[in-house]
Amino acid sequence: MPYLVVGELKETGSKSVVELPYEIRNKYPMIFKTVDAGMKVKARIYLNKVYNTDGDVIKEYKQLFILPVGKTYTNYYLDFTYFHIRDGIPIGYLLEFLLLTFVTEVEGRDIETPILPNEFKTEFSYAVPDEVEELVERERDALERIGRDVEVIGLLFNVGLSGVAADLTEALTRFYRADYEGSIKFFRKVVEGIRNMLKAGKVVVVNEKRTQFLYEYTSKAYQLISNFGEHAGTYGFMPEAVFSKDIAISVCRYIVSYLRGL
Repeated sequence: MPYLVVGELKETGSKSVVELPYEIRNKYPMIFKTVDAGMKVKARIYLNKVYNTDGDVIKEYKQLFILPVGKTYTNYYLDFTYFHIRDGIPIGYLLEFLLLTFVTEVEGRDIETPILPNEFKTEFSYAVPDEVEELVERERDALERIGRDVEVIGLLFNVGLSGVAADLTEALTRFYRADYEGSIKFFRKVVEGIRNMLKAGKVVVVNEKRTQFLYEYTSKAYQLISNFGEHAGTYGFMPEAVFSKDIAISVCRYIVSYLRGL
């Protein structure tokens, strides 16, 4: 599961950054050795909220981003300079985000390393007011559910299903921005991608019989999702979007478990 961070935006040279938790640096030494070697490393995050120094929410993003990872003499950080410049987020404000995966390039291909799979941990900067920490803890369950959804993106990339992963990224981005009909279109593409992979025999789940059943399920699911808002007389509101998301996420997670060899 992802790592929930609420960190202070700091100035480091010409950059505006949030330092990464020590635990993450200790648990993924090879990632940070890559940074030390001067090679490019990025992190996929879900940026949730920005708080001012009084603990008030001043902006909600609820979007997925990929940010550069950098280092100073003593610390590693995520580079939020883009948000500081574009959106005017001041130094000293607090950013709340889910740290999902590290992205490194190996032989011309991006490899995503999921962060703390099957766990959900939090890290608060010393500058975080008590009221912000209390608010985040109250929303922990909701953030954990989001984390379970978005971590599947990294898992898909990691087994080479970059096309399906890209569609799922777009679907979840639209879903969490309340563009429900827009998200349904991309959840449908996710299910279509898995269906086509099963049809082409690119993965066998347990045995041929179960694989055929799964193919039939994804075919029917694709037909059903295609009926949500795509044609005259149909519609796709929040319940349809949630249902489509649950179908797409569960199918992807199941397929990934076999492509990774359980």
